[in-house]
Amino acid sequence: LLRRMPDDAEATAQQLFAALRGFDDAGVRLIWIETPPDTPDWEGVRDRLQRAAAA
Repeated sequence: LLRRMPDDAEATAQQLFAALRGFDDAGVRLIWIETPPDTPDWEGVRDRLQRAAAA
């Protein structure tokens, strides 16, 4: 499976939960993600990804 997320933080944040849930529903065991930019607007996306990685 391949999923391209939007280039802006707000749109990515809106779609991220559904994308992660879709991967889970499909039985995906490993997800490779390009690290989001280290800027304040991407903080929520980075936090959500860190929580998903810890689960």
